[in-house]
Amino acid sequence: MKQPVKRILIVFTGILLLFTICAVRVLGITVCNHSFAQTAAAQQTLQLTFSTGRGTIYDRNLQPLTGGKTSYMTAIVPSRKSAAVLSKVLPAQRMRKIYEQLKAGAPFLTNLDVPIESDDILCFPQAARYPKRTFAAHMLGYLDNSGSGVSGVEKAFNRTLSGSNVTTRITYAVDALRHQLPGETPKVETSPAGAQTGIVLTIDRNLQKLAEDSAANLQKGAAVILEAGTGKILASVSLPGYSPANVASALKKDDGALVNRVMQPYSVGSVFKLVSAAAALEHGADPNTQYNCTGSETVDGLSFHCAGGEKHGRITMREAIADSCNCYFIHLMQFVPQAQFLSMAHNLGFGQSDELAPGFISSSGSLPTLSELENRKALANFSFGQGNLTATPLQIAAMVNAIASGGIFRQPTLYAGQADRFGRISVRAESRTGTVAISQKNAALLRSFMESGATDGTGRPGRPMYVQAAAKTATAQTGHFTNGKEDLISWYAGFFPVDSPKYVVVVMNEGGDSGGRTCGPVFKKIADSLYPNEIDKPAD
Repeated sequence: MKQPVKRILIVFTGILLLFTICAVRVLGITVCNHSFAQTAAAQQTLQLTFSTGRGTIYDRNLQPLTGGKTSYMTAIVPSRKSAAVLSKVLPAQRMRKIYEQLKAGAPFLTNLDVPIESDDILCFPQAARYPKRTFAAHMLGYLDNSGSGVSGVEKAFNRTLSGSNVTTRITYAVDALRHQLPGETPKVETSPAGAQTGIVLTIDRNLQKLAEDSAANLQKGAAVILEAGTGKILASVSLPGYSPANVASALKKDDGALVNRVMQPYSVGSVFKLVSAAAALEHGADPNTQYNCTGSETVDGLSFHCAGGEKHGRITMREAIADSCNCYFIHLMQFVPQAQFLSMAHNLGFGQSDELAPGFISSSGSLPTLSELENRKALANFSFGQGNLTATPLQIAAMVNAIASGGIFRQPTLYAGQADRFGRISVRAESRTGTVAISQKNAALLRSFMESGATDGTGRPGRPMYVQAAAKTATAQTGHFTNGKEDLISWYAGFFPVDSPKYVVVVMNEGGDSGGRTCGPVFKKIADSLYPNEIDKPAD
């Protein structure tokens, strides 16, 4: 009896062991399959994300420069129903673009002007980032598809402006083809907003509009208005313009609309004669010494000429600036040490970049080196603003501002501070200190010479009717030719009123036949619009 029992126990034990192994294997497979299923389910989701509530950009009077009409960020699940609803409210051209996304089958985001009600469509109201007409667009910059700043103030202050964003995430359960699963409802999550922070600029919205309207006929150019003395940028225009709300349209063109020409370097020409005059005066030159202009001046065997070969006759520094005599300055600057000449250019902002706001920096332009100026021919070119010399409209404005401000040079600035959620300034930008570039006596002489330029010289086409102005013009050669004709850069730079400067205005155009005729009318329109109807405002 013992043997059979033993055999039965062995068989039973074997069966039990086999059952246990099978059970473990089955359970293991079951657990593993369940784990894979969970992972697969987690991976089969599609998330759409967008942000709203970006901080506002204000002008100096706390008028908003950003923020437009209400639009609707719309999440769409492609279906026959959603396609039918969209086709009833969208124009045909927009519907054709939407149709391509509908065919793809995956849920997607798009911005619509009107809300739509449908089971397959979710609408979220939001204020458009930019108004229909956006002032100072090149200074403001624009955003990419994710809502981050790409250029201008939007880029420089991206972290500050995006700190108040509200982020919305819409999560869909989808199949392997990214189609929403039938019967599933999307999950909508919204993150809390941070502290509302805005950026305040020195731009004056009213002056910006005036400058844009006045310069509208310039095809490619720039106009800048500075507050005399402080160097604060009151208006900044770059042409052609563009809409930050429709950057794609600007990218399709080849006119460089996205280039901020206010901050780009150009050939300078005769406006640089003010720097030459300042260097000579500081070196002790007598402005009343007469020079006989015969229309040309020869340096080391190379002849230089006044514009159009004009012979100015016997002139002093006043007439040389007013009538823009090249030969006078070629002769004069041969007697000024090159190092002192170059130092004056540096002291007036040439060859160095301008930080308009933290992280927002303009081009430095170019200056010849001291060794280059040891070549008397290069020095002759430099003396009337040609050769290895480029500068931005902002740099020209800063140079003129130093003359208008008694010889004190200040870098231009665009940043006024930060604003809280109530639109009040909470943090003010630090005031910039100036440096003495020209003595008060010599700055006063230059102001007087520029006044003659506006009343009796090359600046007459831009002379205002209602306020006394001072100005210097230029028609700069570039060395580049189009269809056999040299490309020129036209300038008109000045300030007003003469007796108590309040505004510095610089106008530049890529092309034109002269600074006075091409850019002068823009200067005149700005000045005549401000006077006699100008209302003094308290300083900010």
